Amino acid sequence: MYFSKRESIETPFFSKVMTERKFALICKFLHFSNNNEIDENTSQRKLFKIKPVLDHLQKRFMEVYIPEQNISIDESLLGWKGRLTWKQYIPSKRKRFGITLFILAESSSGYTYNFLIYTGADTNYGDSFASEPLSARVVLELSNNILDKGYCLFLDNYYTSVDLAEKLSMRRTDCVGTMRLNRKGIPKELKEKKLEHGEAYALFRKKIMLLKYKDKKEIVMISTLHDNQFVEKTKRGKVMKKPVVIEHYNKKMGGVDLTDNMLHFYAMSRTHLKKYYRKIFLHFLDITVLNSYILYKKLCGRKSRLNFVIDLAEKLIEKYGRDKNCNAGRRSKTQKQKMQVG
Repeated sequence: MYFSKRESIETPFFSKVMTERKFALICKFLHFSNNNEIDENTSQRKLFKIKPVLDHLQKRFMEVYIPEQNISIDESLLGWKGRLTWKQYIPSKRKRFGITLFILAESSSGYTYNFLIYTGADTNYGDSFASEPLSARVVLELSNNILDKGYCLFLDNYYTSVDLAEKLSMRRTDCVGTMRLNRKGIPKELKEKKLEHGEAYALFRKKIMLLKYKDKKEIVMISTLHDNQFVEKTKRGKVMKKPVVIEHYNKKMGGVDLTDNMLHFYAMSRTHLKKYYRKIFLHFLDITVLNSYILYKKLCGRKSRLNFVIDLAEKLIEKYGRDKNCNAGRRSKTQKQKMQVG
């Protein structure tokens, strides 16, 4: 419909850039790898069709920007309901069915710095921490480039453990996160401690603090950055006390969620696509544009995101040129009828 000549919906801009046929052919034959070069015995075969794009973007995301101190690591779900052996079901996510991405993002802006795509048993987590448990391995591989530099990682209870906190601390990297009570390394004393509403109980070992706090339910936190101090908060006219570690975690954990929320607007990827690798390509194109806008705002840019995206599209067309063979396009049926009547 972008190329329609029907008067009520005509948008001349698109037909001036390229013909409808050329656009359809690009969409039909959009490809990123040579199928004859695929090796069925490698663990990379599931992402082979999109791997050159992913490798390039992963490298560029880390090259062009040094993130701020606070970093969040979480999973994101790229919606996909088609046939795919490594598709996952996550009921807590908006899409529920899709491709799981492990994302390392800057807490304050949502800038995507590094990522991993889950492909089942064949997932390529890297070789630097092959002996680590899966959840810890994801964190260590994603943060490998920023270890030993004084960063602070915010994690949820899927990733956190006492062992991981110790290893991150040895690499001059702080860790703050929620924890499950059945995790290995949590003292029995903390597990069995009974608390009243608003009470907290903390245990310390070297730089690590384990804190149990009773709100509506019991919350267990781990931190190599905080102590057991409380901060006063006013909620609905009432003054409440809450551990500093929980308040800090709530403010800094949402980097990946912030990215997902911003990607929801002005997305190029469509709901119905036949090829999963095209869905991944368009999603990462959206992430690339969002990262570009985040950097633009950090450099004191004043444009809204919508105007930034429109300007970006116009500059790309200006740089790479228009199709000189564009014709006026086919006449609409209403125009043909008028000519026949005349």
